[in-house]
Amino acid sequence: MKRRWLILGILLLVPTVIYGDANRAGGVFLTIFPGAKASAMGAAFSAIADDATASYYNPGALAFFDHPEYAVIHAPWLRGLAPDMYYEFAGFVKPVSDAGAVGGHIIYLTLGEVSATNEEGEEIANFRPYDLAVDLSFGFRFNEELGIGGGVKFIYSFLAPGEVIRTILGEPGGGGSAWSFALDGGVLYRPKRFNGLSLAAVLTNLGPGLKYTESGELDPLPRTLRLGIAYTLEYEIHRVTLSADVNKVVVGLFDDIQKQGVRYVITEAWKHVGFEYCLADLISLRVGYFYDHYGYRKGLTFGGGIKFKSLKLDIADDSKIYDFQERLNRRFALTFVGK
Repeated sequence: MKRRWLILGILLLVPTVIYGDANRAGGVFLTIFPGAKASAMGAAFSAIADDATASYYNPGALAFFDHPEYAVIHAPWLRGLAPDMYYEFAGFVKPVSDAGAVGGHIIYLTLGEVSATNEEGEEIANFRPYDLAVDLSFGFRFNEELGIGGGVKFIYSFLAPGEVIRTILGEPGGGGSAWSFALDGGVLYRPKRFNGLSLAAVLTNLGPGLKYTESGELDPLPRTLRLGIAYTLEYEIHRVTLSADVNKVVVGLFDDIQKQGVRYVITEAWKHVGFEYCLADLISLRVGYFYDHYGYRKGLTFGGGIKFKSLKLDIADDSKIYDFQERLNRRFALTFVGK
């Protein structure tokens, strides 16, 4: 579907509208939560991270995998804003020793097809803005209770061809795309004296910012701190998991503390809670709640999954967390579980 340059401008402002405290950063597609299981649980997943999205949520969780997993995830993304936006994720986990595993993921987000016109209304280009990230991570089991992991990612963001930037914005040369790299780190602690309890701390997107034009400012990456807790209770063929996360984009953190105070910073953080019931490791039902005070996002999330032999199919819906008319925001995940 074609839209004018004005619509492109609106789409570029989408992060400001829907990501709250992430709007001071570039590369905000990195804050979109992947995974149907995680999304159905309100993205309260850093202390769980037990599927092929582990390299995203907590690379420290890779240390506890004893089998490989491979997953592809598709999401028709915020179709209420643009009918041809979509989000794709592919991830894997592969144990390489008794003490660790390698994992990684690819993220692709497109804003759909855009038609740019000049001041005379003449069409000068058709293109698809998109964002891409490629990650490789490793998790090491320090001991039976503690997993430590880290990862490195390549980030590329394409907003518009250089010709469009020069024509519309009057840039002297180049522009329209940017690239960077970032580091992630995480720990997952499972104390043996409290069976079923997990604690997590994750720091992501530590790297140089993105600069789209020669005269433009550098947009910092959405450096993010996540703290999580989860508790799993099992009885015969039944398993119940409760989880909670606090997620804070720390761009401008010290300025916020100085000007607004610690209470503001705590209020600004995203809060997540999740619940999962699993029957015989075959059927799962999930529900969660997400709250972003200053981003005006809050509401229930839900979903479920089924497993047949080595395949898992999961679906999640988080449409209710948005304050605009978003009727369909679902994630579909297909996972292969190895031995």
